[in-house]
Amino acid sequence: MPWSTTQQKRLGFEKNILEEYFGNRVSWINPTGDTKVEVRVTTTNDKQYTLRVYLPGDFPNSCPKMIISNPSSCLRAKDGSPLSGGSSDNHTLGSIDGCTQICHFRPALWKDNNTLYQVVMKGLIWLEGYEAHLRTGQPLSKYLQEM
Repeated sequence: MPWSTTQQKRLGFEKNILEEYFGNRVSWINPTGDTKVEVRVTTTNDKQYTLRVYLPGDFPNSCPKMIISNPSSCLRAKDGSPLSGGSSDNHTLGSIDGCTQICHFRPALWKDNNTLYQVVMKGLIWLEGYEAHLRTGQPLSKYLQEM
């Protein structure tokens, strides 16, 4: 589905912000249709991940979905169980394309002035909580507030 002129302008704005903060770590997948944005991030303990944001057809009016696309399979909890289902304790929403989908905004609270930069930063915060979970075994909810 092609983007409207208004959406194209908004996506240009989003692209500029993401590139300002993440530089060449940003990749756009199918930017003229079923668009996804990937951003390579590094946690404070030097673990590297890739966040993938799926833009809905009516973006920015609806909340995008986000997964951890690298590693390219569902993340695992400290006990080895896959983070592939919805869990309020872990702030997960299931899986997409075989990867863990994470919660970053409540869809009902999404506003059209929220940015992809905010989404990615919330993904990075989630990953910091995940790394703390791997160290301690505590649920991610211990480290993350309701988003």
